[in-house]
Amino acid sequence: MSLSRILLRPVLAPLTVLALVLGALTLVVAPPGGPPPAQAATRVDKDSCRRIDPNLVNGVCLRFRTEQGSGLTWIGTYRAPNGRIFFCIDYLYDSRLPERAETVSTERLVNQLGRRVGDAEVAALNHVISTWAGHGSTGSDDRDAAVALIVREVMSDGTRPGGLVVYPGGLDVGEQVRPPVGGLGGRVLGLARQMWREASRSYGPWTLSLRKTAGGPMRLGRTRTYRAVVTSAAGRRLTGVRVALRCRGPIACPEAITTRRKGARLTVRPRDTGRFRIRARVSGPSADGLLYRQRGWRTHAGPTARGVGVQRGWIAQDNRARAGASARTTIKKARPQVRTRTSQPEALPGARIHDVVHVGGLPEGYSRQVVATLHGPFAERPGPHDCTDATRAGRVRFEVDGNGTYTTPTVTVREVGFFTWVEAFRGDRFTRPLTTRCGLVDETTLVEPFTPRIRTIASRQRAEVGDRIHDLVTIDGMRDTRARLRWILHGPRRPVDGSCGEVRWGGAPVADRGSQVVEGDGTYRTPATLLERAGCYTYSQSVQATAISTEALSPPGLARETTLVRRRTPEVTTVVSDQRALVGDKIRDTVRLQGLRADDRVRVKWWLHGPIAPKRGSSCRGLDWSGAPVVDRGEFGAQGNGRYRTRWTRVPASGCYTYSERVPATPATESTETRPGIPSETSLVTRPATPYVPEIPSGFDIRAEDLEARDDVPDRPTERVEPRYLEERYVAPDSGDVLGRAAGGGELRIARVGIRAGVSRVGLDGGTMAIPNDTGRLGWLSTTAGAGDVMGSSVISGHVSDRSDRPGALWRLRDVRRGDVVRWTDSGGKTHRFAVRRVQRFPRTQGVPARLLKTTGPHLLHLVTCTNRQRTSTGFHYVDNLVVTAKEL
Repeated sequence: MSLSRILLRPVLAPLTVLALVLGALTLVVAPPGGPPPAQAATRVDKDSCRRIDPNLVNGVCLRFRTEQGSGLTWIGTYRAPNGRIFFCIDYLYDSRLPERAETVSTERLVNQLGRRVGDAEVAALNHVISTWAGHGSTGSDDRDAAVALIVREVMSDGTRPGGLVVYPGGLDVGEQVRPPVGGLGGRVLGLARQMWREASRSYGPWTLSLRKTAGGPMRLGRTRTYRAVVTSAAGRRLTGVRVALRCRGPIACPEAITTRRKGARLTVRPRDTGRFRIRARVSGPSADGLLYRQRGWRTHAGPTARGVGVQRGWIAQDNRARAGASARTTIKKARPQVRTRTSQPEALPGARIHDVVHVGGLPEGYSRQVVATLHGPFAERPGPHDCTDATRAGRVRFEVDGNGTYTTPTVTVREVGFFTWVEAFRGDRFTRPLTTRCGLVDETTLVEPFTPRIRTIASRQRAEVGDRIHDLVTIDGMRDTRARLRWILHGPRRPVDGSCGEVRWGGAPVADRGSQVVEGDGTYRTPATLLERAGCYTYSQSVQATAISTEALSPPGLARETTLVRRRTPEVTTVVSDQRALVGDKIRDTVRLQGLRADDRVRVKWWLHGPIAPKRGSSCRGLDWSGAPVVDRGEFGAQGNGRYRTRWTRVPASGCYTYSERVPATPATESTETRPGIPSETSLVTRPATPYVPEIPSGFDIRAEDLEARDDVPDRPTERVEPRYLEERYVAPDSGDVLGRAAGGGELRIARVGIRAGVSRVGLDGGTMAIPNDTGRLGWLSTTAGAGDVMGSSVISGHVSDRSDRPGALWRLRDVRRGDVVRWTDSGGKTHRFAVRRVQRFPRTQGVPARLLKTTGPHLLHLVTCTNRQRTSTGFHYVDNLVVTAKEL
């Protein structure tokens, strides 16, 4: 209904009349050829609509625009002349209902067009109005408008003359409320959808069921639970519904309960024997509503509403439909529910046992004395008929005051066998008598002989050869019974992956054994055993059986009684006597042993490795000693910890030397060793520094007979040159130098330039390098590095020519280039290869640089001769020294 019959009032302008009949509007597409749709509506003050129809109560007044202009429409409740508030169900009919209108049912409801409205939809619509507007109106504009919107869509007659569908029709149960033409805005549409969604699930008529949750007879002292379930006509269980209750008979129940997801739970407790009855009732919306209708109402039977007809109004009502259910039963005498358990399922002779009794199902006020009888002993577990007066072992009494848990007095069991409890409850006016069955498992105690328990722990889980161990044996469960303890120490066995955990002890050797008397429970200590061999050891024990106890065993291999015996591992540290020494010095190593006992005897083997070339010329750290030569070796005996020394060794050549030691294993000790290259046992050995830079006379002068006439032309340095680049401090010799004449320098070759000459060992002669007078031989300065040295510089010199200007051994040295290979074969026949890296000239008046005489650094070979021949009136002489430097490959 919009403002319906207000259209007939002649005082209204046609535009206003058009506006009032439209109802709530939204944007739609008009059917082809039909009138254009109305535009979106705007909510305005209710008084705007109330000026047109004073019967309006709560709802929404909308102003909208069409192509013809603007108008008003109302969605909400109306008030009849007798004061009743109702919802219009006939669209465009007069809202003024007369006082003589009658109240009729909505059964077989039709709309104003004569179309039948579904029964489920009528029931759901009645649920909405009864639930939200039980006193005529919801009291809210938005909610009254939401209910009115649902009415219009269920009635399916919201069509204006001209064919414009204002309210979508055909709203069925479970569908969603659709917006009217123009829309409502705000909360109205959401409320309408919420109301219809709930009504679709909860519409009436409701049904009520009352079911008990468990069967069996109803007895005093026990409760019974019923579950009340309310179901809607849609088949859905309803929650939050108040169920009224009424109980008759010897029980009490609450006045009402409220349903939840699984129904409403009702628990009753009987107070006496007899019959009782429970009646449950619930009120809910009926399937039919109430209409306010004037006699003579009829459908207009046209395709759209016309401005004629008398309105029908749906009257709000409280939930009046009733649903009921009942339950009845007879209450019988209480039957005690008894669960019992003996205090000890297993016991030893002399134990005091009792029974724990859990009692339920007793009526209020029950108080009786209960008799508990202990039967036994039985050789086998007793059955239901084995308990007689002849088997009674004890009888006690205790008071039972209602339901609960009780403990009987104790009874002492002195024999071996099975014992079982039987309880007897006396009956009374409200309670049946009860005697528990003989031989229940939970009521039975097995009394067995003593079984001693053995707990052992070895005095040490880790030990060394030469230690002593013993076992601590703790015995309990024997009380004061006297017995004999036997023990065995098994071993040694080889560990598995360094552990005794996986060792198999079957057939293991026996390291020691013994026995001793024990006086009942306590802790006992076995004699100590000396461990003479490494390996795994374990104890096993046994306590012999007695008349009242059985034999007890503790097997070998338990972790707490197993010992891993290891040999001691000596700790070896060494220090060389001198970490920097000269060729020809003596060195030795000091070896410190730790981790031994005073009576441990070991052998120490030692090796002196070297020489090998240092790193960066003077560092022996980080060298690879694999494959290094051994210059000396030996061994010595040692007893216990202390410092020991190797014998002296004279170092024959320059380079890095290091010691290594090894201590072989003994029955009491593990082997250990030190690796070569440890800084504390490594020594850098160099040759003694040449005391000064000598003059090298490698070229003869051809002069006039009167040498004094040419003394202004020097042929050698006028002063000795002090060494300037030596890494060691210069130390002057104690005595004069002697020319070395011994051969033994080997042979030198430079194949590319055709140089091949023997090499003699030479020394210093008054500040001059003593070069052989034989111009075909070369001289090696013996204060520099030899052919087999691994470090330092070697100086070899030879004549470029003789006094007659005939070519000497190094005549073609001036043709040498970088990269040429120099081969120096020593006196032992071993050839050492050098690659030329530098060719230099130095004035003879200044001498060669001191770096040619270095004792450290890589092994370099310096070949020295004369060059730059100058002719004079009386002959010639050489102005410079030619120095060819090669590095050993």
